[in-house]
This record gives sequence, structure tokens and C-alpha cells, in this order.
Amino acid sequence: MPNRFQPSEPLSTALYSIKSSIDFATRVAKILAKRTELPAYVGCSVAFGGATVEEELEGVKLAVEGVMGVFLDEKRRGEQVS
Repeated sequence: MPNRFQPSEPLSTALYSIKSSIDFATRVAKILAKRTELPAYVGCSVAFGGATVEEELEGVKLAVEGVMGVFLDEKRRGEQVS
């Protein structure tokens, strides 16, 4: 969720934590909240056991790029309707 007092530090709260995926979901949610300036609710069941840091970061990058692509498409579509 965007932080009105410190925009560079989005707020996050884990509703249900499975340790293997909570870090991934938290990272993705914070990035999305910061970029969209909207609350982001992220569920995740990804397990990166045995993955390198680079592989995990690539997963974060792909998730964020995919969601942002859809978000921007919908935003443009909404602007065209007005």
C-alpha cells in the first residue's frame, strides 16, 4: 500500500505467511504499490528452493513486468473511454 508519509517505502502486511513465498510476495507487492500508487494485494505460492539470487530476481522482474503491462493497458483503455 502506498505510504503517504514516506512514498519511497510502501507499507505491507502479510495476511498469511508461508515462509518459502512470503519474501517474493512482499517484494512484488511493494514494487507494484510504489509504481501504481495503489494498494497491491499479492498472493504467491512460488518456491525458489535451490535457486540463485539472480534467478529469484528474474522471477520478481517478470511478475512485475507482467502486472504493470496489464495495468498500463487498462489505464490507457480507461482514458480512451472518457
